[in-house]
Amino acid sequence: MKAVLIAWTATQLESLRLVVEAEGYQEALVIQRSPNDTLNLLLSNLNTDILIVECLTATQAQDIATLELFNASNPNVVVLMLSQTRDAETLLAAMQAGVREVLLTQPSASDLTSSLRRFATRKKASPIKAETHGKTIAFMSCKGGSGATFLATNFADILAKDFGKKTAFLDLDLQCGDAAYYVSPGPNQSDITELTRQIDRLDSKLLTASMLHIGPNFDLLSAPEEPEASYTMSAAQLERLLDLVEVNYDMVVLDMDRVLDPLTIKALDMSDVIYLVMENLLPFVRDAKRLVGKFRALGYEDNKIRIVVNRYEKNGTIDIAQIEKAVGLKVSHTIRSSFADVAQAINTGVPITEVNPNNAIVQVLRDMAHGFDGTHPKRVLSWIDRFMGTQS
Repeated sequence: MKAVLIAWTATQLESLRLVVEAEGYQEALVIQRSPNDTLNLLLSNLNTDILIVECLTATQAQDIATLELFNASNPNVVVLMLSQTRDAETLLAAMQAGVREVLLTQPSASDLTSSLRRFATRKKASPIKAETHGKTIAFMSCKGGSGATFLATNFADILAKDFGKKTAFLDLDLQCGDAAYYVSPGPNQSDITELTRQIDRLDSKLLTASMLHIGPNFDLLSAPEEPEASYTMSAAQLERLLDLVEVNYDMVVLDMDRVLDPLTIKALDMSDVIYLVMENLLPFVRDAKRLVGKFRALGYEDNKIRIVVNRYEKNGTIDIAQIEKAVGLKVSHTIRSSFADVAQAINTGVPITEVNPNNAIVQVLRDMAHGFDGTHPKRVLSWIDRFMGTQS
């Protein structure tokens, strides 16, 4: 694999070069940056697998903006940034720009080596993930109140019941997550942060013991009851947890916070599909457009992102064509409002299939689930289903 190194001093470049070459990378280009060089100029027409860039505090904001544009047009290039600070603001800005990792300027040889090996392992492993790991499906709301958690929990329930998939649901809305209440009386005694605090002894037995068992094929890992508990969780811990969950389950469903912090970005990186849930109202359209732009900057292909319009009003002022034009993606599914059944399901803490298995929402969720299982015949919609809003 090829590597491009950009740094401000010859000493820094030499130390980076020694580590990169020791890890078997082909050194494609070594660039010593001067005060007159803009990063945008240096990044033009690069051909590489990995890019390591040193950013000084004075130019860091502009450099991150440049890296975001570079990542948008070069999604297969892994970008590692060297920064004089690794505060939360810097990490978040870098990850939103698509930077895969941030190390301190003049990193130790061991830290840089570890990063390079992680990249190499992911690159080798990614083509065979579908054969060795469960599929990971993320649900994210464009705006609060879109119904993403309801759809995610009931999608997981249908995967488990109707398709026989061993399904794990992880509530990653760590500040306000309440997914457990949608399909059960409440959360388990253990939660996701409790589990990651024991990451050094995490194995399949501990994972199983920490899950809330909803049904024969449906396990749920709750968000913490106290939001402060989430501050102890790192992206590396989440990655290790998700790796284990993917090995032990056929399907993994994630309910995501819509704030793109390092934990959310790590989970989205590891997801095979992201369902972006919105309504056909202008505030949702604006936020959907912003999020799709961020996803593309993070290097996600368009076929990884699926737009779901919930509570779809056919006679609304914003139609599907207008949504697709504004967001820049086709709408994957539309779901008509079904207030009475949804309210009963939420208030009683049971899946909607137990309230009304023939509800139009159930039919759309089954259709979505069918896309991940070709062994079950796809249900042919009747004219009444189509009339009631079971569209896809």
